[in-house]
Amino acid sequence: MTDRHWQAVYRAEDQWSSLLDRGGTVDFFGSTLQAPVQLRFGRLEEVVTYVDHACTGYGITPPTVRHRKGGARAHYEAGVIAIPTHEPWAMRESVVLHEVAHHVCVTSAGSTEHDEHFTAAMLVLVRVRLGHEAELLLRTGYSACGAPLVEAA
Repeated sequence: MTDRHWQAVYRAEDQWSSLLDRGGTVDFFGSTLQAPVQLRFGRLEEVVTYVDHACTGYGITPPTVRHRKGGARAHYEAGVIAIPTHEPWAMRESVVLHEVAHHVCVTSAGSTEHDEHFTAAMLVLVRVRLGHEAELLLRTGYSACGAPLVEAA
């Protein structure tokens, strides 16, 4: 099966992550929002603690977190998050949340793709960890980039 929405998801999250690198006041369609500054992790143990808290808050068993030798990307597979800890781009909260969202999707929906289950999980994680403003900014980015979203009830 082809993961046809991965580019839209990554495009939205890259823009959103860049915004969270700076944080601060954002003019959002005439309204003012306060964007948080995302965490940057210094060691693998900090990532493990963060993932444990995020998963416990979501009500699921945390995955194993390990160092990834290759520096091109972080990865989730079969209950393991692999982070290239020597790469500053990978040791950011947005990257870790993305991998946790994969774990949530596999655990709750059996989905490994960047589909509506993924974006829904990511948005919940963002709301809980970073707040409503960060969630709104990411949701808007997903929408603008064509990522799949679950319709609000």
